[in-house]
Amino acid sequence: MELKNAQNALASLAGGTFAGMDTCTVPVLKGGKKNPMQGRVTKVMTGANVMCFSNTNGSAYNAMVKRRLAAEGKDPESFQLSPRAWGERVPGTSFVEHKGKHYLEVIFLRAGSVQFFLDGAPIARNEIEGLEDKEEGTQGGLENKVVIRTFALDSVTALRADGTEWR
Repeated sequence: MELKNAQNALASLAGGTFAGMDTCTVPVLKGGKKNPMQGRVTKVMTGANVMCFSNTNGSAYNAMVKRRLAAEGKDPESFQLSPRAWGERVPGTSFVEHKGKHYLEVIFLRAGSVQFFLDGAPIARNEIEGLEDKEEGTQGGLENKVVIRTFALDSVTALRADGTEWR
């Protein structure tokens, strides 16, 4: 997705908005260059439900984790937000810039349907050599974790918000 299309999709973002998202990514597999499937597998996700945040009044992620900790009867102050590991958040937006490339940072609410392809042909997840599950951080002992993901804009194939779809 072009940056301009993504900006248009989220132009009315006032704090946060719910959105639908489709992506096509190339997962990094264990085994490096020795893995015969490295760079040949694509993951296509359609119909994910996400929240996009402008972070104008602080970190929406931080606030959501602390609200969920309090709801679970845990100390919200047990969670300390770490600095970004890479990239720089574009102020007032859901975008991250890193080495001249733009990314969309979202909080995952529900993953969409996921299909994997090897050289364009469908492949079962368990048949992919070196594919690992992502582990979420501890988030102060939170059980109902806030899952944050950052997608390169060129891997976002569609965004849907307020009854409009952008590609």
